[in-house]
Amino acid sequence: MENVIEYHTIKIGAINQAFIQAGSGQPLILLHGFPQHSHMWRKIIPELAKHYLVIAPDLRGMGGSSITPDGYEKENLAKDIQALITQLQLENICLVGYDHGGGVAYSLAAQFPELFKKVCFIEYTPPGFGYEYGLKPVPDWQAWQLAFFTVPDVAVQFIIGRERELLSWYFWHWSYNPDAIGQEEFEIYVRQLQKPGALKAGFAHFAAVFADTEHFAKTSQTKLKMPVLALGGENGAGEFMLNGWQQLAENVAGGSIKKAGHWIVDEQPAE
Repeated sequence: MENVIEYHTIKIGAINQAFIQAGSGQPLILLHGFPQHSHMWRKIIPELAKHYLVIAPDLRGMGGSSITPDGYEKENLAKDIQALITQLQLENICLVGYDHGGGVAYSLAAQFPELFKKVCFIEYTPPGFGYEYGLKPVPDWQAWQLAFFTVPDVAVQFIIGRERELLSWYFWHWSYNPDAIGQEEFEIYVRQLQKPGALKAGFAHFAAVFADTEHFAKTSQTKLKMPVLALGGENGAGEFMLNGWQQLAENVAGGSIKKAGHWIVDEQPAE
């Protein structure tokens, strides 16, 4: 029964916090990125649940969690998850952050280091340590959305009603295997973005980059002491991950995952 995935929603302050749970043992928290939510981990949760109590939350504004008008700075999102950890009475936690969830994971590990035994960052380096390069126009600019989404009202005006087209571009251009995201998963992500307010909430995670830059400039003054694993797809962040996280943590391992782009969990779940 340890591989049964359960869906939960609990009240945390002003928001409803959704998460999925499976297994038992040492806690393992998985934080998703955009445009996905906790569903992205379902391919690997059954295997992880053989060894861990797996908790995969939906970040504020995504999946089943509350859509709010503000509160999308990584420092605040980290406090959402810290409150969940407190309610679930978790300790000695292994933490994984993917894409923007990596920023939330870093803020958590920096603010509450006593909670975490190990941290893994996938396809994300914080602004000030790599992320900011994606904001700058270059030939064949693949990361244009990092800049465009910093003005959510304008981005929503142009994209609302075209969520399917947006995700088609995302999953095609940022992959090693363009068919890695199956049709069923694709439709789940489209439906979530089509909810009232969801698109703007998703873009708000990008718009928080300026506040995040200030926050991470402060947290970076003390390097993470727990072991850090930094992973990127060979057609994604790749080896760039190591350079970014070696500036922020004392004990960093990792590197590039072969035959994967940005969508490592979907493209190489066994790895």
